[in-house]
Amino acid sequence: MEKSIEQIWKDGFLKQEALIAPKVNDLYNRKSIHLVEKFQRMFKINIWGIIIGASLILIASFGAGAGLAGLIIFITLLAVAYSAKLDSDGLKQLDKGQSSFEYLSSFREWIQQSIEKYGSLYRIVYPVFILTFYFGLWFSDLLEPIREKVAENSSNLIFGMHVPTTLLVIGGAIAMGFFAKRIHREDVELMYGKIMGKLDEALQEMEELRTTK
Repeated sequence: MEKSIEQIWKDGFLKQEALIAPKVNDLYNRKSIHLVEKFQRMFKINIWGIIIGASLILIASFGAGAGLAGLIIFITLLAVAYSAKLDSDGLKQLDKGQSSFEYLSSFREWIQQSIEKYGSLYRIVYPVFILTFYFGLWFSDLLEPIREKVAENSSNLIFGMHVPTTLLVIGGAIAMGFFAKRIHREDVELMYGKIMGKLDEALQEMEELRTTK
């Protein structure tokens, strides 16, 4: 049975006689391109997931009588998806003519920059999402009976909203903004952790080989 690229890759490190420069360099190139292309496919799926999710929210919001809130969330998520699309296009610009080590190092740096960028972006997106969802849902046709009941049984209102509940939601939105970077890193680890582990492993193997030459 023909060996997989991964198996040949491992064998190349286990057997000193297999380290023939042209063959090993070709394996490096194939391994590097395979990792990046796999990440790109997953990244593209994630972008489409955001777009589909945003569309479903928009449709549901109009059904609940909270069209404006749904439209704000829809536009916000589309902006995130568009930014991700531009970043994905930028990833294609990585120079495949570099050595495999430099190519994967550039890719790893791109990932770190992306994590930092979106962690900062979500400090705004998360609170906007939460507050828009809360205010939109509260004033929606769906919750009109609840609003009327709250108005009848509570004097602790401002602009028709229950003050303790509103303050709790605002506090939660602020907390989400504060922890946005950490939450985003956990999300990235959950979605891309396996491929990032392979990337780090490949870079370590290459570095060890470079230092033993």
